Amino acid sequence: MYEYLSGEVVRITAQYAVLEVAGVGHRLRAPSGTIEKLREGAQARVFISHRIRDEQLVLFGFSQPEERDFFEQICQVSGVGPASAIALLSQVDQDVLRSAVLEGRTEELEKVKGIGRKTAQRIVLDLRGALEKEDLAARVGSPATVGVPEGAPADAVRALQVLGFHIIDAQDRVRKAIAANPDQISAEDLVRLASRGR
Repeated sequence: MYEYLSGEVVRITAQYAVLEVAGVGHRLRAPSGTIEKLREGAQARVFISHRIRDEQLVLFGFSQPEERDFFEQICQVSGVGPASAIALLSQVDQDVLRSAVLEGRTEELEKVKGIGRKTAQRIVLDLRGALEKEDLAARVGSPATVGVPEGAPADAVRALQVLGFHIIDAQDRVRKAIAANPDQISAEDLVRLASRGR
């Protein structure tokens, strides 16, 4: 499996780009954001995902590995294929798309051609848990938690959720509490500080 390809961009269209690597031209389907960053005749590194369709290998290219990984997550949703995943990433900003899934705002997904209400609901249902875990790991592992015993921030977030806070709000509150009170290191202290002003 390819991780990325590096070479010269020899052709660009609205749906795909051709990247020449060691004399071989690779046609890469890509979201609009990646297409817009490429320039014919320039060197580029493109992160790759591949799918087998009608017994043919189809390559998909992305400017960032995070976008490629998100594409692969979307493709794992039942009933959502690569074409729909590319359409989602082309028509909705990745950060907006992630927040829409986390907050259950299916209307953002339904704006994309070919994504109906049921499909949008399935995407939210299937992806929300995985994205919440990723977001929690990123926030708890941020520089703001340096010097805090391992487990305290995560325990505080879980406690806030039990109290009725949405996970995103809970994570933000814990991160801010740590930044403002670096000496408050226990989960209990973090919960007390983070729950103020609700």
